[in-house]
Amino acid sequence: MIFSHNHKILCFLVVTFVMLALLVTQGWTGAVDELGVVAVRGGRSAGDTITAVIANLTHLGDSITLAVIALGTVGFLLLKGERLAAGWFMAAASGSFIITAISKWAFGRARPEVVEQFASASSASFPSGHTLRSAVVYALIAYLIARSRPSNSNVIIYCFAATIIIMNGVSRVYLGVHWPTDVLGAWLIAGFWLLLCKNGYEQSCAKRDSGTL
Repeated sequence: MIFSHNHKILCFLVVTFVMLALLVTQGWTGAVDELGVVAVRGGRSAGDTITAVIANLTHLGDSITLAVIALGTVGFLLLKGERLAAGWFMAAASGSFIITAISKWAFGRARPEVVEQFASASSASFPSGHTLRSAVVYALIAYLIARSRPSNSNVIIYCFAATIIIMNGVSRVYLGVHWPTDVLGAWLIAGFWLLLCKNGYEQSCAKRDSGTL
């Protein structure tokens, strides 16, 4: 079974998210979240150079940007004849969009109002959609690249992907459109979904190689 692999990590991610979601829905993270938003913003204004850089950086997690990257990746994999990888990538990436929509609808948390919002956002706040979707898509791409390269370069590949993912999440708090716990919740969901998808893909590859797929 897919869940049998890394089950302890999967269970940890589920339990941690449930606990976080409970704290958020009960309003017990309000004070910490407000301090977090103010601390990350640091009193900077909309006209600061740093704000302009971060405002551009956050577009790496936009739905359209990620959709284009995902479709481009699928097309590249199909051109290489890797139909299994292409189908898996599309399913995993699409799943992140679906999970985001369902989660936001289920929790319906209001956006921060403790600082001026430097970006437009209309959907619910928890979890951060930019963070969740970008974490899944960029981690998937890193995994695909790493599996086809020498193992000594994997650390660099994963560190680069992690940097993009972390910066994208922090940018949402800086811009004032998300609470820190929105980002944390998104990372927990993304981690669970990525590990689940990775286990499923590796099992599918094993079945293909053994001639049972």
